[in-house]
Amino acid sequence: MNIISNHLKHFCFNLFYFKLLNNNNYVNSFFNINIDSLLISFLLYILILFVFIYFLFEVKYYKLPNKIVIFLELILLFVLKNIKKINGKKDKYIFSLSFLVFNWIFLMNLMGLFPINIINYFLKIFFNIDNFKIVPSSDINITLSISFCVLLYIFIYKIFKKGFMNILEDILFSPFNNKLFIFFNILLEVINIFSKLLSLSLRLFGNIYSGEIIFIILLFISPLWLQFFFLLPWSFLHIFISFLQSYIYMILTIIYFN
Repeated sequence: MNIISNHLKHFCFNLFYFKLLNNNNYVNSFFNINIDSLLISFLLYILILFVFIYFLFEVKYYKLPNKIVIFLELILLFVLKNIKKINGKKDKYIFSLSFLVFNWIFLMNLMGLFPINIINYFLKIFFNIDNFKIVPSSDINITLSISFCVLLYIFIYKIFKKGFMNILEDILFSPFNNKLFIFFNILLEVINIFSKLLSLSLRLFGNIYSGEIIFIILLFISPLWLQFFFLLPWSFLHIFISFLQSYIYMILTIIYFN
């Protein structure tokens, strides 16, 4: 049961009761804030920011790049190549968002490789924290929040590129260019926005969360000596899925700029 709690329950703060929730007083509530998901995702964001600043510093002041800089350049070129292939041009605003979501989501997914039971064991001893999930992308609140921010960024980008009146005209008179169909055009646009929001968030959440469930099932149906042989192939599979999900998320983000 501890294994299930470690993988499926969050370290929460309840706004209604204004207190931290542990196993002895844990309740599912709309007013719960998942502190673990927020903390880990924020730390990973800071890490990406720090590494990117380091990359710019190295490129500016040193002529011979080290291995870290070369690796970061490969990631930059990978993102730029996909942007040019889909949009036909390079844009710093599209690149900045695509680069961020690709690396951020990949690192969030990759947190599943850490031994969560050991981490929870030490958190319990030193901080009396029963549950602490370290995979933010298995939290629907995180994936929905990121997807909402991505769509908001894209909407603001289009306003600056096309102008607010042109965007409003597209919403009111597309796909039916008739005043009688304005209501239907708005309804279709709302459906379009919600479908994009769900496609970005639920796909990521579903794949990562299902990985957590499969991992728990494997632990319960296999003997202890057999679990060791699951470890290496499962790790490689998780790395592949982490990359694939972050890549799909980046591609969809680039497509939605069109």
